Amino acid sequence: MGEHDTFYTLLMPEFWARLNDPNGEVGQALGRHWQWMMFGETHFTLLHVVAAVFTCLFLILVGVLYKRSTEDKTQGVVPPRDWTLAAMASGFVGACFTMSADVMGEAKARKWLPFIGTLALFIFVNNIQGLIPGLLPPTDTLKTNLALAVIVFVVYNAVGLKENGLGHLAHLCGPKIGNFRWLFPLMLPIEIASHLARPVSLSLRLMGNILADHKVVGAILFLVPLLVPVPFLLLGVLVAIVQTVVFTLLTVIYIGLASEHEADH
Repeated sequence: MGEHDTFYTLLMPEFWARLNDPNGEVGQALGRHWQWMMFGETHFTLLHVVAAVFTCLFLILVGVLYKRSTEDKTQGVVPPRDWTLAAMASGFVGACFTMSADVMGEAKARKWLPFIGTLALFIFVNNIQGLIPGLLPPTDTLKTNLALAVIVFVVYNAVGLKENGLGHLAHLCGPKIGNFRWLFPLMLPIEIASHLARPVSLSLRLMGNILADHKVVGAILFLVPLLVPVPFLLLGVLVAIVQTVVFTLLTVIYIGLASEHEADH
C-alpha cells in the first residue's frame, strides 16, 4: 500500500485514478497549477475530502444512536450503564461543555455547545482515522485545517461584532487613555497581525502534529507490523486527544473574549 493509498482507492482504483488525475476535469477545476516559493508542485488528491465525508456520516450515525438512547420511559437523560457509542459521545460532549463553562461561563457554554461540540467531535474523529490502517486523517493536510480555522475566525469576529458592534473593531486600537486611544498607531498593526495569525497557528499546529504522528505510525507498521506498533498507536491516541483539546480550547477562548462587553475588557 503506497503513501496515498487507502482501502477505498484499492477497492476502486480506476475511479480514484480518474478522480485524482491532475490533468483530468476535476484536477483542472480544483487543482493548483501555479508555483511560488514554498508552494511547489503537489500531489493532487481528493482523498481528504472523502475521509471528511466519512467522518460526517459517522457523526450522523452517532447522533442518531444518541437520540435513541435518550428516548426512554424515564422521561430524562440518564447516563447509560453500557459503554456504547452513544455513551462515548455523551461523555465527549459533556467534557466539551465543562471545559467551555470553565472559560466562558455556563450560559455562554450552553449557547455555544452545538458549535464547539460538533467542532471537537469532527476534529477528533478525523484525527483518529490516521491510526486505522488503510484510512487517512483529513487533518494531516492544510486544506482541511485551514478551512476549520477560517470558520472559527469568522465566527468569533461575528460574535464580537454582534455583542459589541463597532466596539469590537475599536478594541483593536488598544485601551482608552482618557477619552482617546492614543496607542492606536502601535496597537492596530499588532492586533491585526495577532488576529490573522490565529487561523494560521490553529491550522499549522494541527496539521504538523497529526501528519508527523501518521507518518511515524505508518513507518512502524510497515517495518514491524506485529506488537511493536502498539505503543505508537497508544501515543497516537494521546496526540489525537491533545490536538483536539488544543484546537477546541483556543476556539472557546477566542469566542469568550469576543463576546465580552467593552467594559469587561
